Amino acid sequence: MVASNVELEYLPKQGAFLRNCNEVTYSGYIGGFGSGKTHILVIEALLCCGGAKTRGCIGAPTYRMLEDTTQQKFFELCPPSWIRGFSKSRNMATLWNGTEILFRSMDNPGRLASLELNWFGIDEAGLVKEDTFKMLVGRLRRKGIRRGFVVGNPAGLTHWTYDYFVKLANKHPELFRLVQAPTYDNTYLPVQYISDMETAFGAQTAYFKQYVLGQFVAFEGAFWPNFNAMPYPTGHVMSRQDALEFSQKPGGVRYGRVFDFGFEHPFAAMWYMTDGISMVFFDEYIQKHGLIKQHCVQMRVQENAHQRWFGPHSYQAAWTDHEAVSRAEIAAAKDDNGKSIGFTCIPTEKKVMESILLVQALFGLRRLFITSNCERTLREVPSYHTKGEVLGEEPERIDDDTCCCLRYATFSELQHSIPYKRYKDVSYGASELEDVFDLEMEPSLT
Repeated sequence: MVASNVELEYLPKQGAFLRNCNEVTYSGYIGGFGSGKTHILVIEALLCCGGAKTRGCIGAPTYRMLEDTTQQKFFELCPPSWIRGFSKSRNMATLWNGTEILFRSMDNPGRLASLELNWFGIDEAGLVKEDTFKMLVGRLRRKGIRRGFVVGNPAGLTHWTYDYFVKLANKHPELFRLVQAPTYDNTYLPVQYISDMETAFGAQTAYFKQYVLGQFVAFEGAFWPNFNAMPYPTGHVMSRQDALEFSQKPGGVRYGRVFDFGFEHPFAAMWYMTDGISMVFFDEYIQKHGLIKQHCVQMRVQENAHQRWFGPHSYQAAWTDHEAVSRAEIAAAKDDNGKSIGFTCIPTEKKVMESILLVQALFGLRRLFITSNCERTLREVPSYHTKGEVLGEEPERIDDDTCCCLRYATFSELQHSIPYKRYKDVSYGASELEDVFDLEMEPSLT
């Protein structure tokens, strides 16, 4: 292909990405190792520069990554005859047609707030915060082209790249599009390179699927691999109608709330019903940077909706982390008229691994369900994982807010419904369930 006297070579998947960039505002190129991610990002940046004067930003997660990889690739591919000058102090290249290209680290979105751009490209987007992407989206306010493109390895089902370029792309294909490129597609790589990775990683592992096949997968070492995201009764995802039918069981159900306090780490609340054997989580509330009073106001609004969904009922418990320091504040919360809107919280036991295993057992026994409107929960559950591979490790504290709520509530309500033994110091995996719990993994909810 020729763009302003420069021949730019690319692979078929890379060509599809370039076409997407021309047709929609936001394009993603997610691939395995060696799939040409930085290469195609720079080519798209050059295409944005090759015509009329524009202003763009090329970013990477850190300055070291920017200088060592992304910026180096730019000067490798950009014809020297295009470049009028480069300001090291401003980290900006100026082209002869007047285009300005800013090179920036993506580690602090606040430093991007003053930019006015036509386009931006993010390298290694899986290592960049969602707030940075949002900030750059808000900077596309110059006349002319408006374009944002990101490249990187798949960062899991809970990462913002999955939210925007898979989920939102399905709903708004006119705005977001994604190309996924496995390492195999790069015909310029040595054959031995891929075969070595197959041997080193294991062709059936999640790591191989993520970093060679370029797939969004749940993390290796996921705590709840037996969670089934299919609709009930095949899987663990109920509709609201399914939950309504559960609430009408002859013996009745008990309603409860559960909280995971946070500020930068989001505040999370979930609501559930249980018959003492099984449990259904039917709503969630997730919010960053809010005050306790604001959270209480919104949660009361949602609870009014619950009365319409399931008929009149009361909540008999509000569980929270045993170390939460905000219990007194949430209990004393009042609205602007002085009316009490708070919740009296009950601390849970500090039983991290025991509660993780209990949730896993409940999924295996088909005694734990989540309704389809709990979107954040359904994203976090498949990727809730251990820091290591030995049973007894602490969970990774990333995108775990609703998972903590699941643990607190199930252990507080149902720990006595399943007799379990102390876990053994063995490699983690679903096969250990029958060694950990005195039970047979048979469906119980009919």
